[in-house]
Amino acid sequence: MKNFSSIQRLTVALLIGYLFWEMGIWIWAKKLPPHDPIIRVDLVIIYPLLLLFIVISVHQYFKNISSKKQ
Repeated sequence: MKNFSSIQRLTVALLIGYLFWEMGIWIWAKKLPPHDPIIRVDLVIIYPLLLLFIVISVHQYFKNISSKKQ
């Protein structure tokens, strides 16, 4: 992780945090009554945020690779 930028490290941390979040939601959903709907409004914020950080991290990675080749 020495060559990774702070945004790329944050992206990894956000993805790991998202995995824990999903495990918590999965456990919570199992405790709900059988016919209770699960409305995931949290994903309206989480998915675009994760996508934004992933796109920025991938862009930085390939920009770094191309600058090392020159």
